[in-house]
Amino acid sequence: MAARHLPVRPDAHQLRHQAEGLLNAIRAEDAPAIEDLRTFHPRKLKPADVTLADAQLVLARSYQAPSWTRLMLACSLIDAIWEDDVDTVRELVTAHPYLLNESATIRESNWGPPLTYAANLGRDRIISLLHDMGAFDLDTALDRATLQGKIGTARWLHKLLGSPRPPAGCLGGRG
Repeated sequence: MAARHLPVRPDAHQLRHQAEGLLNAIRAEDAPAIEDLRTFHPRKLKPADVTLADAQLVLARSYQAPSWTRLMLACSLIDAIWEDDVDTVRELVTAHPYLLNESATIRESNWGPPLTYAANLGRDRIISLLHDMGAFDLDTALDRATLQGKIGTARWLHKLLGSPRPPAGCLGGRG
């Protein structure tokens, strides 16, 4: 089975139900579920021996996350960014510094690392926090803020970048 892709705003509750459904399907020896088990679990298990933790690992790896914990961290971080919850973002990144520069949705996507993800939503307080914590994806954040029509955020990111002049012709004009 092909790898799954997290939606822009994954739902941890829905993923828990998905893992329970996968466990039931594996125990019922559903062919696609057994294929997922064989593809994404590091050990060869009998369907009757599979636990919820095994199904969670299979599901996480099918979403390209190394573990269930990492998948749940992605959900928590993304929720905190959507909710403009600076304190939770700070806590998560402080406890798990690698989150700072990994894709928020785990796999590479246009939404990017947390700072760029926050720029998509115009979450300026979170952008400031992540920048202060060492995030370095200001260029892509500027691109995403502009694309999403977050003009105030784009102007602020442009200043954070040192207000660089655009290259000649980039806006369709003649150098």
